[in-house]
Amino acid sequence: MKRRYTMWTAVFIAFALLVAACGGDSESGETTTTAAETTTTTTEAPTTTVAETTTTEALPPLVIWADEKRAPVVEAIAPAFTEATGVEVVVTLVDFGDMQSEVETKGPAGEGPDIFIGAHDWVGGLASNGAIAPIDLGGRDSEFTTTGLDSLKWDGQQYGLPYVTEAVAMYYNADLVPEPPATMADLKAACDAIEVDNCFGIPGGNDGGDAYHHNPFITVFGGYIFGFDAATGFDVSDIGLGSDEAILGAKLLESLIADGYVASTNYDDAKNLFLEGKEAFWLTGPWELGSLGDQDTVNWGVTKLPTVDGNKMGPFVGVQGFYMSEFAQNKAIAEEFLLNFIATPDTMLALFEADPRGSAYIATIDAIADDPVAATFALSAADGLFMPNVPEMGAVWGPVGDNFLALRNGDIGAAEAAANMADQVATVIAEG
Repeated sequence: MKRRYTMWTAVFIAFALLVAACGGDSESGETTTTAAETTTTTTEAPTTTVAETTTTEALPPLVIWADEKRAPVVEAIAPAFTEATGVEVVVTLVDFGDMQSEVETKGPAGEGPDIFIGAHDWVGGLASNGAIAPIDLGGRDSEFTTTGLDSLKWDGQQYGLPYVTEAVAMYYNADLVPEPPATMADLKAACDAIEVDNCFGIPGGNDGGDAYHHNPFITVFGGYIFGFDAATGFDVSDIGLGSDEAILGAKLLESLIADGYVASTNYDDAKNLFLEGKEAFWLTGPWELGSLGDQDTVNWGVTKLPTVDGNKMGPFVGVQGFYMSEFAQNKAIAEEFLLNFIATPDTMLALFEADPRGSAYIATIDAIADDPVAATFALSAADGLFMPNVPEMGAVWGPVGDNFLALRNGDIGAAEAAANMADQVATVIAEG
């Protein structure tokens, strides 16, 4: 790695000598290069001038917004980037939940970041609003998963450097269920053999609607939210929530509720029951690995979602990546940081270790292949599709979450819930 930094330093010194040689006819007379240099900004790339000139301007710092888990990793590689380029890196801590709105508000005002970390389903809104800039991966697409890359594309352009892929799987209490079930029939049999009030914990009941965790029931028999084509993306005029296949999925959930396998639990209820050893199965994602690692009550494992009559339960796949702001002061410098300091095996592995979810970077996937938990979540993600990255996805969360909540609480039946979802999503989209 040190050789790389030395190489970049040499490139910048050579570039400085070239600029000095070309600037010999300036008004102040002949310019000489000294060891004390400062940098100035152009729209394309840094240029170097000598310290003795009276009008020198340093390259602005590279401002990166990251949350508390990822910020330390970015801060750790910043000194090497500064050594190689002379550009200072400023890492600002921003809560992930506030990131998108803060970028949209502060970017146009010149107070936003050059680079920030965000979710893939922001890409449609951010690109449409002119808040982010396309990224040129320089022919390195093969280093990333197809799902990771496609989820961060908009209108045929790559708008992000992917690094995380994640999806729900099924945690299980290994003391209650020594052998994890492969099918829904196996799951029911395991529940029948033990005595727990809530065997299969799924967030989205009681008082907390949750569209995200119910997506496997939409997709298991072929239902979908929006039609999708890999070449053209999502078709928001094709809403599949009221299809026969989606209704069958809702009826599966309805039957699990009626037979006592699934209770009406919100997110916290499902989590706490599992952590207390009172729940055999818990459907959620890798973001809860920290909670499980911090307790010593449950002997747990993780497995893929069960198949149903040979059909896979396809979860939402979430992707996170590094975006470049349209208002970045120097896009060339920002891309240099992303391609040669973020997209490296060491940095990507460090990001995984800081927040162990799935990875969109092939070298990291290979590095963690011997981790059975990471491998299971990766297999679960392979069964799903990345959640729609179109702005119209904002019309989905409320209607889908609310109607599944009503189904979970016994207020409506499966067919009515599916029909309501489709109608309400279509209405919200039509109203803009």
